Amino acid sequence: MPSRRIILLTYRGAQPLDLTGPHSVFSFANQLAGKPLYELVIASPDAPSVAHAGGLAIAAAPIDAIVPEPRDTVLVAGGEAHAVLRARRTAPLTDFIASAAAMAERYGSICSGAFVLATAGLLAGKRCATHWDAVHRLQQVEPEAIVDGNALYVTDDRLWTSAGVTTGIDMALAMLALDHGPDLKAAVARRLVVYAHRPGHQSQFSDLLDLQAKAGKRFGQLMDWLIEHLGEPIGVEAMAARAGMSPRNFHRHFTAAMGDTPARVLDRLRLDRARAVIESGAPVAHAAVASGFRSEAAFRLAFRQRFGVTPGLYREMHN
Repeated sequence: MPSRRIILLTYRGAQPLDLTGPHSVFSFANQLAGKPLYELVIASPDAPSVAHAGGLAIAAAPIDAIVPEPRDTVLVAGGEAHAVLRARRTAPLTDFIASAAAMAERYGSICSGAFVLATAGLLAGKRCATHWDAVHRLQQVEPEAIVDGNALYVTDDRLWTSAGVTTGIDMALAMLALDHGPDLKAAVARRLVVYAHRPGHQSQFSDLLDLQAKAGKRFGQLMDWLIEHLGEPIGVEAMAARAGMSPRNFHRHFTAAMGDTPARVLDRLRLDRARAVIESGAPVAHAAVASGFRSEAAFRLAFRQRFGVTPGLYREMHN
């Protein structure tokens, strides 16, 4: 019998990727190790066939047939608000989570599954994560929880919680590394074609998404053009010309819309690009060139000022 059991709890309308992402991490770990490191169980009060978001049906064991054990990791999936609300009102599900958490090696949630944990009384006084769009609602449901709206995933003793969907993979990889070391974790990540490890404290947000949202219709086309030409020399005059405005008028309106000057917005876009290049495994020097910095020294200084670590250390954290 494997030394550890992963119990993934689901319900009608849950997000299937919240299940299949972590399930794939532990399944590939078994395959690459050549032995069953983990016993994998999908359980639900809606067994035997559970209709998930998007209409995908997934087979599950009846939740009342599962006997909690100390070797368990118990994780509950998230979903859209109406599905999660129904799950929170399903006593067999919340009762199981509460009893399993009392003895499990680890317990937690992916995305809005944190609301089910809250209903089960498991988040009071605990640090936790959930999808950025649900942070305030979770805080209202459990005022004593310490909700981190930025982190990809958070650990608090035996409690593990992650933000939206794909971050369940990051959290599962972190569990795998803790259980069986970085080499197997890296091998599984390569098989899944994902980053070897995004640390839990990494933000859910990127400057690119934030700036695109602020640009709106007025500067949306300019933002698209900037993203396509970040590796080239770009001045404020060129940006103004693309926006069809005089440099002075452009600077004033752009700064008002974006909350930052054109030059600083351009630097933020370049650093966001550089971060992605580094995460892909490329050398730091390549990231500097690809993101349009004129010198590697200037890039290293700007990167450290923006992210609080050197590009080299950031690369070590992600590879």
